[in-house]
Amino acid sequence: MELKLFLEEIKTKTKHTKNKIVVGLLDERVIQFLNEKDVPVHTKEIYLTHKGLAHPARESKRRRGAGLSEEDILHIPQILKNPHTIYFDTSADKLNILYCKNSLSCEKIIKIVVDTKAYHKKFGKLTLIKTAGYVVEANLKGYIEILRNAGGR
Repeated sequence: MELKLFLEEIKTKTKHTKNKIVVGLLDERVIQFLNEKDVPVHTKEIYLTHKGLAHPARESKRRRGAGLSEEDILHIPQILKNPHTIYFDTSADKLNILYCKNSLSCEKIIKIVVDTKAYHKKFGKLTLIKTAGYVVEANLKGYIEILRNAGGR
């Protein structure tokens, strides 16, 4: 419910009741992997800010087929809780959390980019969703797989 209110505030450009919310937690296996790679993890909690939420909902992103639907945005907490696969992007030291929208063919893959070492001028150091969108499997090259969860389809 909190995420729905957050999204409504962005769509209607009303005054924000909160500037950030917790939408998930990092899995202990992911934290262990990041520690082994010497990638800082500021918080176990994964935060979403108004700016981070506005990015996947942008109209320009939707026109090119990458912007998430409102329904999928509202499912971000469930996606983070039960992802299909979690990858590590070695070029940017960021997590790429993937979720197959269509359980039969995986035609629409939701990718959530999480920065575990983000710094926000207002909130300080935290783990933050930078962006999210739809991707095709062919574009998922050059990542290291951290965790695969067959139940996340």
